[in-house]
Parts: sequence; C-alpha cells; structure tokens
Amino acid sequence: MRPIAWIAVVLTAACGESTGPLSDLSGLRSSLAVVNTVFASPLVQSLGVFRFGGPLAAPAAGAPLIPDSLLGKTLAFTCASQRYAESGDSGAPATGVRVVLYQRAPDGSIACPATAIGQLDLFDASAPGTTAVRGVATAPGGAAPLVDYTISHNVADAKGVASATGFVSDGQQRLDFQVTGEPGSGLHNPIATVQLDDATADLHAVLHHAAEMGVDTYYEDVDLSVHDAVLSAELKGSTGWFNTLRSWDEIVSVNDAPVAKVGGSLVPE
Repeated sequence: MRPIAWIAVVLTAACGESTGPLSDLSGLRSSLAVVNTVFASPLVQSLGVFRFGGPLAAPAAGAPLIPDSLLGKTLAFTCASQRYAESGDSGAPATGVRVVLYQRAPDGSIACPATAIGQLDLFDASAPGTTAVRGVATAPGGAAPLVDYTISHNVADAKGVASATGFVSDGQQRLDFQVTGEPGSGLHNPIATVQLDDATADLHAVLHHAAEMGVDTYYEDVDLSVHDAVLSAELKGSTGWFNTLRSWDEIVSVNDAPVAKVGGSLVPE
C-alpha cells in the first residue's frame, strides 16, 4: 500500500534523529514493514488483478452470482488470447469456480509466459436480502488459505454500496481487514474506507480514500492513520496525474506533530 510505504520511509529516515516522545520510532516502523511485506507477496499482488472480484461477468438480474455452468470449473489465462477461459484442469470445488492466479509484471498485467502461483476459489455466499461472494486464495497445492474474504451488498442499499471482511497473509503474518465502499457524487468518484488490524503487533490502520477518475486524469484524497501501543502516525493529502504529469502533496505526522512533507511532481520517461 503506497501510503503505508511513505510513512515507513519517513519513520526510517527519522529513526536515530529524533528526541523526546518521537525518539523511538523503530517499533511502529517495523510493524509497518510487515504490512508492506504482506501486500507485496506475489499471491496477494496477483489477486489485485481482479480487485477481489475475479474475471467473471456481472450476472443478469435474479441470476446466481456464479452461473451453474461454471461450478466445478477452472478458469485459466493464456498469453495468446490475453484472457481467461475454461480449462480442463481438475480440482475446482464443486460448489464454486476456481481462478488460476499468475505472476504479475511491473505494470500490473499478467507476466508472459504465464507462471501460476496459486488459485482463487469463488463461492456464491448470498442470503435473503444480501448478495455476497466469498473468495479463498491458496498457494499451489491448496495449503492453508492466504486470503479469505467475503464481499456483500445489501439489496436495500444503493447500487455500488458494498462491504468486505476477511484476512490476507503471506504465510507468516496475518492482517485482518474490513472495507466499505460507495459511489461518490459521480459515476467515477468512488469512496472507500479500509481498516487493517495486526493483532500480533497490536497495529491498527484506517485509510479513508476518495478518488475522481477521468479519461486521462486521476485525483485522490487520502487520509491514513496507523497506531500501535506506543505511537500513532498519519499521512494526509492528495495525489494525482494529468496525462503524463504526476504530482503529490501529502503530510506525514507522528503523534499529531508534522514530521515530513511528501510533495512534488514529475513526468515519467
């Protein structure tokens, strides 16, 4: 997560240079490093291709979230077609559909030649008054789940309002998460709140995020707060891009005291 990465960099630079209440930042810095490690794991990165949803078409009104024709089937990606399609692979759950996860390239696309690094099993977890999908991601061989989550939408809520709960792990460290999302004032103006909890490290983070997307523009407001048993840190500000110009204007604070400004602009080569 980029905001957590910025805070971790600032805390690393500040360690050994601060005095008083900010003199020991190493504990919070180490906890944030664990968060970055989990989200940087290949399987979690691969799952980001789908934003937790999987490469499934939106169902027709009243139809099941996962068509009966896909139950027990495996969807695999081919570099030749650049898309997912049913494969002859066995092992998919009879009550769900399996999606093979692949190593990602630096730009976020699936790297070719495609290298499988895990699988995501999707299940229809809907109940009366609620539509929901559950996802369980495992490494090859189907060991203990590394990601387990449920996304749900109450039929009484407006279109686009949804929540997700679950956990994500790199096989050693586990982060529990809760996400709520809703549309903003426009079609391309999503608003989300993400809460992360690492019970082992007593680390808790809350991210409030609002974005506005155009044809060749992107703008986001970010407010991320993290705390452990001793310290708290916050990154607040905005970032965006217009055509090829990218810019940042964010402030990092520790225990409510500003300690760094993340700002500037660039045009990538």
